[in-house]
Amino acid sequence: MPFIPVNGIQLYYEIEGDGPPLLVISGTGADLRNPRPENPTLTGFQVLRYDQRGLGQTASPKGTYTMKDYADDAASLLESLELGPINVIGISFGGMVAQHLVTRYPSKVNKLVLACTSPGGNNFSSFDLRKIVSSSKNQVESWLQILDSRYKNSGKNLPILNMVKDALHTNTRLFPNLITDGLTRQLEARSKHDCVNSLKNISNQTLIVGGKYDDIAPVKNLLEMHRLIKNSQMQIFEGGHLFLMQDKQAWPAIISFLLSESDTLKA
Repeated sequence: MPFIPVNGIQLYYEIEGDGPPLLVISGTGADLRNPRPENPTLTGFQVLRYDQRGLGQTASPKGTYTMKDYADDAASLLESLELGPINVIGISFGGMVAQHLVTRYPSKVNKLVLACTSPGGNNFSSFDLRKIVSSSKNQVESWLQILDSRYKNSGKNLPILNMVKDALHTNTRLFPNLITDGLTRQLEARSKHDCVNSLKNISNQTLIVGGKYDDIAPVKNLLEMHRLIKNSQMQIFEGGHLFLMQDKQAWPAIISFLLSESDTLKA
């Protein structure tokens, strides 16, 4: 199991595949020990993933975590592995980390994909997941409802949401079932995410993607990131926060962007 000292902690990471290096930064509560859907579209890349501080097999230091900490962890990992500039895909909370990474360490990032995420601040923050954790209601049902706004309509057939529902009822390690100190610290840092004033400084080619029915990172937040990041394009797909699994066109569009030789994106 590969562990590496970065930014003062022992961090767990995995590398698989051959091809251009690609860093995938995952979302809230992610743990590489949990099963994830196979993604044949990534077979042409050398994919780097890691457990973020406080989660999975990475160390869980005491004290307050900040978005700066998460960005510094990613940057230190790339530095230690002598990778960069590298293509980066940030998913949900990982997209927030990716924003701080690219604004703090622009030379470490090549192309950037921001998926189902938000720029933060007072007006464009993702749904505060602390509300799910602190709710006395059925947390699984509350989680499913914000993952996809169509879930409340029983007439809609949402097989991915049903699959997730089944998984949540059988796997106690999935959010929001397992609330650890590290996850609590992550949610606190997440609630303070704000890159609204720094995104305009991003010059990297950027693709912003999300789901039409996402109540965690709604389309208005994606539009604001697109407005702020001048060298960006945006695509909205069928689905909610899990659009990457719900719309079969999503991953191919991301891969096409990453493999494109063009230096100029259409606004």
